[in-house]
Amino acid sequence: MLVEVSRGIMPSPEMHPGEASMIDLEVALNDDERLALRLLMAIEDGDFATRVKDLCTPDFVWANSGLPTLRGQAEVLELMAKGGFASELPLLADMTHFSVDLLHIASRPGERGRNGVVFTERIDHHWAVSGADLMTPHIAGVMEICDGQVAALRDFYDTVCYSQEPPAADPAFTLEAFSERTRARAATGVR
Repeated sequence: MLVEVSRGIMPSPEMHPGEASMIDLEVALNDDERLALRLLMAIEDGDFATRVKDLCTPDFVWANSGLPTLRGQAEVLELMAKGGFASELPLLADMTHFSVDLLHIASRPGERGRNGVVFTERIDHHWAVSGADLMTPHIAGVMEICDGQVAALRDFYDTVCYSQEPPAADPAFTLEAFSERTRARAATGVR
């Protein structure tokens, strides 16, 4: 049974789309959802490599549609050292920052020897310094939670995004504008 089914998190229409693209921990209803959002926030903030040990189990599994499955923190850190997923996807060669539009989140607590599960529906944005959105997959994500850490992250999406033509740059998402929002969030102490 899901704790919360399809809780919409979409921004109000008067907001600029970029303003809604930063993870907000306030939408989480429980510790598992908060942990899942903290993992996405660490990717947004560009410090996932330094936070993986706190957020994920040692045998953490990260699977993305059409890409090699990473097994264990060592493989994740090795990929990050090679430039992240840009080393697998030439489309991301110019990527400088990342953000998430969280559309829905739902969870099932762990019980009877099963891990907790957090489901997210989201749109991930892979930005260039100019604010061009290089790749925009619409994702159904599943995170397994074990003893307060993420044991697995499996993201399911149409791999046609690997060959998408990036749209015009969005001035709200230049590296400078995005970095300012990230610094402002960090100043609040939310991690």
